[in-house]
Amino acid sequence: MMFRRLALAVACAVLCACAGAGGLSADESALAELLAIPSDSRDVAANDRAIEWMRAYLEAGGVWCAVEKWPVDGRNILYAATQPGLKNPDYVIVTHLDVVAPSVPGQFAPRLEGRRLYARGACDTKGNAFCAALALRALNGKGSVGCVFASDEEIGGNTTKYMVSLGYGVPGRLVLTLDSAGRTPDIRYACKGNGYYRVTAKGKSGHSSRPDKCVNPHYILAEAALKIRDRFPFQKPGEWGDVASVTVVSGGDSPNRIPESAQMTVNVRFVETDGLELHRKQIAEITGLETELIRGTPPGIGPADDPELFRFRDAVKTAYPSRPCRLVRSDAATDARYFTQFGKPLPMLGMECAGGHSDSEWVDLDDIPRFTAMLVGFLGGR
Repeated sequence: MMFRRLALAVACAVLCACAGAGGLSADESALAELLAIPSDSRDVAANDRAIEWMRAYLEAGGVWCAVEKWPVDGRNILYAATQPGLKNPDYVIVTHLDVVAPSVPGQFAPRLEGRRLYARGACDTKGNAFCAALALRALNGKGSVGCVFASDEEIGGNTTKYMVSLGYGVPGRLVLTLDSAGRTPDIRYACKGNGYYRVTAKGKSGHSSRPDKCVNPHYILAEAALKIRDRFPFQKPGEWGDVASVTVVSGGDSPNRIPESAQMTVNVRFVETDGLELHRKQIAEITGLETELIRGTPPGIGPADDPELFRFRDAVKTAYPSRPCRLVRSDAATDARYFTQFGKPLPMLGMECAGGHSDSEWVDLDDIPRFTAMLVGFLGGR
């Protein structure tokens, strides 16, 4: 409680100074308090504070909540529903309270510029999670809605997977992922799988002044990386297929020594349901090098012709008439992937925001009531 009061005091002091005489509404102040919690995905204690904040906020509105612990590191995960004990609602919301680590100090201190609220996690995705909470409070006792508030989405989403394994959030009609859309005006109904692979090259070590006496594993990796580039060409606009990128290269312990081995990480985004093992074998075949799966998740692909999906599109279009609201497939990975087994639509959408994972992340405060009203209308069956 002391942390919550301090966070709110700091957030409000900063924001009220910027907002002038008008100040902030109660909802906007509450969002500022949530943003002030430094819930970097890697910080279990801070994420637990964010989960506790959300639980308290929902329970203050009468919403039933359940908290479970992920057995790997003990972090808390929150599930909330509009009916006590409701684990299999008609509609499931999936969102998260963890954020990527800030790259510069001070990003957890909210600041207001006009009607944009800037802070780490404002767009990705505490603003969206807060709208989910508002919708749950508005529909409490009147709808059939449940929501998973994950605490590790930015580093794999295993907390969502764990909640599903416990039977939380079995959907009757539709699963709605609320996450940073980067102001994308369309509705994404499918997401790619995501695999990370470690590729190891082995050479012959020695003094860097005599490369002729050595076999440099970095050169082997460089050639392998170019082979991967050539086998995974860049996608053209509108295409939806497999892509691969070399993201990390490591090896060596001295600037004047050629190492005996080096590694690179290859990230593959894929559309096949069996893609994790398929692409491990493919990367090994392309490079001729030892390849192991570090971690990965399957794609999330829901039906594209379900009436509930069209009803959701119509609800968004009514609330946002300037958006084209096309049904498109996403290049990114989301926690919708853990709900494919249920065969329900898996749309993803976000409110007006931008800058997710950047140093200038913001959410439009004026969009909170509009986005929430759209959610309440759709999830409430109106």
